[in-house]
Parts: sequence; C-alpha cells; structure tokens
Amino acid sequence: MSNNSDRRDFLKVLIGGTGAAFLALHGCGDSTSEIKKITGPNHETILKRQRFSAAHQYLRDKSIDGIARNSEVIQCDVVIIGAGASGLVAALTLQDAGYDVVLLENESQIGGAGIHGSIHDIKYPYGSVYFVDYSDDIKSICARTGLQPLIAPEDAVLHKGQLIGNFWSDVSIQSLDLSQIEKDGMKRFRDVLLNDQMIPSYPLPRVLSQYESELDAQSAKEYLSQFSSPYLETLLDLYSRSSMGGTLQESNAYCLLNFYSAEIGSEFGKDRFTFPGGMNALYKAIASLIPQEKVMTNHLAFTVNNTKEGVEVSCVNDANEIQTVRAKKAIMTGQKHVSAFMIHDVPNAQRSAMMSMQYPPYATMHVTYGEELFPNNIMDVWTPEASPFCTDIICSNAMQGTKKKYDHYLYSIFGAMPQHQRSLLLDDQAMAKYGVDIVSKTMKYLGKSLDEISQIEVFGWGHALAIPFPGSHNGPAQLASARHGNIYFGASDNDAASSVENALANGFASGREVIQSLN
Repeated sequence: MSNNSDRRDFLKVLIGGTGAAFLALHGCGDSTSEIKKITGPNHETILKRQRFSAAHQYLRDKSIDGIARNSEVIQCDVVIIGAGASGLVAALTLQDAGYDVVLLENESQIGGAGIHGSIHDIKYPYGSVYFVDYSDDIKSICARTGLQPLIAPEDAVLHKGQLIGNFWSDVSIQSLDLSQIEKDGMKRFRDVLLNDQMIPSYPLPRVLSQYESELDAQSAKEYLSQFSSPYLETLLDLYSRSSMGGTLQESNAYCLLNFYSAEIGSEFGKDRFTFPGGMNALYKAIASLIPQEKVMTNHLAFTVNNTKEGVEVSCVNDANEIQTVRAKKAIMTGQKHVSAFMIHDVPNAQRSAMMSMQYPPYATMHVTYGEELFPNNIMDVWTPEASPFCTDIICSNAMQGTKKKYDHYLYSIFGAMPQHQRSLLLDDQAMAKYGVDIVSKTMKYLGKSLDEISQIEVFGWGHALAIPFPGSHNGPAQLASARHGNIYFGASDNDAASSVENALANGFASGREVIQSLN
C-alpha cells in the first residue's frame, strides 16, 4: 500500500559541519530541522523502518470507513499470515504435501527479521545474522536450492582497547585484569554452558520440568549472581539486550542459558552458520520454491475469523482495497500481541496471554566506513565499556565468504531500545537523531573519526523480538500459541523468545500440524 505516512519510511539526512538538515524523499519531513550535536563532513543517512501506518489504521484504530472492498474472494487450502522464516517454511511444508497455500505479508519484501541491504557489493543484515543448529530441515532446503552456508567467523570482546578473541578459553579469561574471584566465576559459568544437561531446550515443552520452571521464574541477572562476577553480568547484559530484546533483569535464565550456550566459540564445538548478509539468503531460497503469485506482499491481514467451512481473512492490499481470503486453515506467524487484535473471538484467557508478550523497539545502525576497524576474521565485536549506547558491532565484510580486500567496510550496531522510547519509531526526526547519535558515540568510543563515514543507514524495528521475560515460558507462551479452532500459530514467539531456530522450528511444526488435521 502506498500513502503519505508510509513514504516516511525513506528519509535522507545530510549531516553538516554545523548540524544536520533533514531532507525527506517524496516531499515529506521537516527540511528546516537540525541536529547540532553532530560534527564532521557531509554524510548521507537513510532512515528505514517496518511499515506501520496500515497496521495502526486497521488493527489498532479499526478504521475502515470508506475503504473499497474487492469483490474477488481468494480461495485456498491454507492461508499463512506473515512471510518471515516461520511463514515461509510452513508454506513450503504444506506445498510439498500437495496443499494450495497463500501467504499474506504486510511488508514489501519477504524475510521478516531476516531482510538485508547491500552497498559496494557488501551485503549486510538489518536483523537476523546467523543460525546455530544446522538441522536436517535446513540441510534439505540448502540441497534443493544449491545454497551453501558459511561457518560464521568468531566473535571478539573489546576489553580496554584490546580485542580478545576466543574469549571463553582459560587463557583469555585469565588475561583479563579482573580479580581471581571474577575469573573463576566466569569459568564456572562457561562450564555450565558446556554441560548439555544444564541447558533447557526449545521449542518449549507444553509442561516444564521443575528445573526448567525454576530457570523460567528467575531473571537472568538473578541467576548470574551466583558466579560473583560483575564483568560477566555487564558482558551478558549486552548480549541479552542485543539478542533477547531486554536487559538481564527483564529476561529469564531459561533463554539466556539456551541462547548463550551456542555463543562460546568453535574451540568448544559451537560452530555457527551464516550467509553473506545474514539469513536473507536462506529465506529467499525457501521463497524460490514457492510460486511467486502465492506470496502476496503489501497485504496487511487485519481480521481472522473461524467459519463453518474453515477461516475467513480480511486484508488490505496495495491498492488500498479490502480483500477476502477463505481457506480451510490459517497459520498466523506474526507477533502474538497483534494476533490478539486480529482474532475477535479468541478466548479472554488466551487474549490476555497474547497481550502479555513483550516486544522492545529495536534499532540497527549501519555504517559505511572508509577503513577497516576490526580484522576480517571477526564477525561480531562486543563492547562492554560502551554500554548503554552500543551493545555489539557486526562486521559484514567478514560474512561475505571471501578474503578479498575491500574499498569500503560495513559495520552494524545492534541494540534494543528502552520501551519508553518506542515513540521514536514513529518520528522521522527523532529516530534519525537517535541513530546518528549512537553512531557518533560509538565512533568516539572506538577513537575513530566521523570523516571516514560515507553513509549511515538507520533501520527501526517495531516488534522484532519477543522478550523472554521471567514467567513467560511457563504458561503464557503455551496458552498464547494454542490452536484456536482452525487457526494455528507458528512464530518464534510461540516460545516467547526470538531466534532463527525458534522461527524455523515453529514454522515447520505448525505446517505439519495442519497437514495432520487435514488428512
């Protein structure tokens, strides 16, 4: 759909030596505003975000007065709402079983949190970067499409100006200028991560064991207190905010142990996998196996109702018309709190569980730099001394699968924003200022000049991650994702935790569950 407010998705900012003048594309924005804190040469900055105006109009405000209705009704076996990782693999699973599937996607492109950008032949991720479980399902897709993942380069920690790789080895931990008590605590935590019996699993069980329940009820911060290492907590708070959407206090120990157990490095047999620019290559490969006409982008579904024959979905298309889709079954792969607005007859208890799910505002800042900041064998640099403005920096050049020398380097700063800053996502001026300010502080922290920046791109995510808050895994997540009549749920937040593995596992599972119900 094209309208004035959605045109605000593309905003240019020119940063001058005395400030920043905002120049919006398509005639939108305030061309007289300035940011006086930024100094340096002229840079081009692009602001992008997820589409939100249609969702606010049709879902939040329920305003459909005067909107034309398309008389054509689309018929299919299964309608899937959302063409991110979950929706795509659910569609492929059903298609392979012989069912007619239609995917509805609000955005203009498929991939959900796995979309990417490209500049100077360097692909860089806006969101999802890598995966850790090279499952049989992923191997099958790669074999069918000729796709070959890369073993992801290692991470490093920037500690007092020194870049420390292989961070969780005894040698690296011992090299830190910390007390021996802290070092011993970090080693004990690492050893917990290496004990498979201590690591809870996803997808979430319908009923948790006593041990799993205890981990879910504890905040990650409370759990880590037993290791007597403030530095460990500082470092993992960065990870929690970047990868889990909330601080250690806001996240549970269950998710921290599961997620971080895959992060300690290849020395411990913990390989990770990626593609140039992150996960988009895999999602495009899946989409290539689905007929293009079955994937309807720029279509916002806003009501999903059970009927005697199956389900009926109302969506608004890119011509600003309301369109009806009828199917035997529906799979919803968007955020649960949005589903609560879409399904009018969902039971009150399930609606409350859906609304209890928490999603932080999130921003990624992508910087084109004229020189190499970090060695080309490092994918992600964690910056404990730069908190709270910088959690980690993704080095996209290291993800290209080639060792060639580049003329430009792409670095991405990832991080969840505090909940009270959500309104920034709706304000071009404020969001651009926020992103550029983060970049400026990060470059100052690194001791690098803004003069080498040729472009900054700020991407705003409205609801990218589900925060695994304490208590979320023991009832709320299971109830929120329970089948409702002919409506099934397949998103990563079925687990109240967001990762590639969560998204893919729940997408495959929901597709197979629907197949079983149709047989």
